[in-house]
Amino acid sequence: MSDRSDELEKIKIRDNLFQYLFKEDDNGEPNSLFVCIDDAGKKALILDTAFERLAEIVKKDLEGQGIQPEIVVLSHYHPDHAAGTPVFKDCRIYASEFYEDNYGNCQRWNPNSTFIPPTDLIKDGDSLTFGSFQLKFFHVPGHSHCSVLTLINEDVLYIGDLLMFSENDTLSLPYISMGGSFKEHIQSLEKIKTMDYNILVCAHGHFLTDKGKITETIDDWLYYLNRVMDSMGTLPLAVCLKNDIAAYAHTEYHDNNLMYLMI
Repeated sequence: MSDRSDELEKIKIRDNLFQYLFKEDDNGEPNSLFVCIDDAGKKALILDTAFERLAEIVKKDLEGQGIQPEIVVLSHYHPDHAAGTPVFKDCRIYASEFYEDNYGNCQRWNPNSTFIPPTDLIKDGDSLTFGSFQLKFFHVPGHSHCSVLTLINEDVLYIGDLLMFSENDTLSLPYISMGGSFKEHIQSLEKIKTMDYNILVCAHGHFLTDKGKITETIDDWLYYLNRVMDSMGTLPLAVCLKNDIAAYAHTEYHDNNLMYLMI
């Protein structure tokens, strides 16, 4: 695989809130780290770390501006979100109270990577203040059992992998990982539809502001998840999709999802 780690798009979402979107991570996917900077411009809170080589790029950029990472919040323990934790080993690391199973899985999935366990556990409804940023956390299982949703200043909603897009912003098929479930994924997506926010951000893809488009995209995933679950996985993939199969990235995820259908 070619090294495309320099193909970075740094996107300003709000004042002092940035997305570092890499066009390709170690899995060949677009991946992001999000950074909240305090009002003094001296400290940073990091949302997800991606892989170590990508985390190093972000840390170097921050330190070049005289900004010191202080806190890391993980949406869930998967290698493409947590393998960069050693880069921020001096930070406080916040993650779901249900992190342990996936933490062990990370070591098995990526034996050549090092993963640092959290210093602070997040429970559903917890909150955290960092400078002018007010963060609220919600337990949103489905993609994985330890998935955490972060609402920033009642304005920006970071959903981790509850929705995912390919490099060209094509909607990917959902991915139910070990410990995830169809039923919980549906419940978590329905929860997003009831929440009040202005900007939706995810780890894989650009942020969204069009509420109609967001609802349409969520409904697209719900259609797939419900069709597969209701049919007990007996229907062909194309019949389970709201649109033509060519409109989706990573249709190979379907075979994986069927393994966790009954959970």
